[in-house]
Amino acid sequence: MKLNLRSIDLNLLPVFDAIMEAGQLSRAAESLGMSQPAISAALQRLRHTFADTLFVRTHHGMTPTPRARELHDQLGPQLAALRDTLNPDNRFDPATSQRHFRILSLDYFEMVVLGPLLARLRQQAPQVVLEILSANDDMPDELHKGRADLSVDAFVADDDRLQRSVLLQERLSVIARKGHPTIKGRCNKQQFLDAEHVVLPDRNRQLPLDQILNAPGWQRRTGARVTQFASMLAVCGGSNLIATVPDRLAQQYAETMQLQVLPFPVDLPPVPIYMIWSPAQQRDPAHRWLRQQLEQTIAQEPAP
Repeated sequence: MKLNLRSIDLNLLPVFDAIMEAGQLSRAAESLGMSQPAISAALQRLRHTFADTLFVRTHHGMTPTPRARELHDQLGPQLAALRDTLNPDNRFDPATSQRHFRILSLDYFEMVVLGPLLARLRQQAPQVVLEILSANDDMPDELHKGRADLSVDAFVADDDRLQRSVLLQERLSVIARKGHPTIKGRCNKQQFLDAEHVVLPDRNRQLPLDQILNAPGWQRRTGARVTQFASMLAVCGGSNLIATVPDRLAQQYAETMQLQVLPFPVDLPPVPIYMIWSPAQQRDPAHRWLRQQLEQTIAQEPAP
C-alpha cells in the first residue's frame, strides 16, 4: 500500500537534512533561519513521523541513528535535485561567489595540486575559499553528510553511491638523499630491501605497491612511520632512510630537499588519483565548476 504523502509534513524534510549536515541543532537552526526551540519542536515531529529517535545527543553533537543515515542516503540527493529544479535561476557566479569548499585529501594534494589550483581559481573567483581536510577511512560518511565537498585520493571507498572520476595517473618513485652511502643514481631490489624505509600509516585498502610489498621476498625494513608526505621528504633528506612516494611530489621537491629521485626497482602500474563526491553534489553548478577547475589545472601541469 502506498504511503499517503498528505499525512506527512514535507516541510520537516529540509529540517532533517539540515540537522544531518550540520550535526548540531544550533547550526541547523541558523542555516534555516529558525529559532532553536522551533527546530527542536520540528525534530520531535520528525521522530514521531519516522518512529525513530533519528539523532542522539553526544559530546560530538547530534549523532544520527542507522535509520537516519538510511533516510539521508535516500532523501539527500532527492532534496538536492528538488532545490535545483525549483531554483532554475540560482546560477553560480565565480566572480562574486564566497563559496567555502572542503576537500578531503592527504598533504600530497596541498603540496602538488593546491598551489596551481589556487592560482587558477584566483583569476576567476577571488573570494572562493578552499579548506583541505585530512583524508581518512570515514571519507564516505563525510561526503554523504555534506561535511566535505570532494575527496582527492588514491583509495576508492567501497560505496557504489559515490561519484568518481580519475583526476590523474601517478607514478611511484624511490627517494634517497644525495650522498647516500649505498644508493647512488639507481636503486635495485637488494638495495631497496637492505635500506631502512620511512612510511605512512597503513590504511584499510591496498595500492599496487602494497601488493608487491606483501609478496614473498619483498618485506622492507621500516625505520620510521610518519603522518604525511612532507615528513617523508624531510626524513629522507636528513638521514639514510629511503621512501617510495608519488613521482610528481618527488620531482617538485627534489632540488630543495637535496634528494635523488629513482625509478622503483621493478615496473609498477601507475596509481590513479580520483576525485570522489556525493551524488547530492552532482548537479550543483558550483561543484561542477570546482571539478572542472581541478581537471583543467592537472591538464595544464606538465607530467614529470
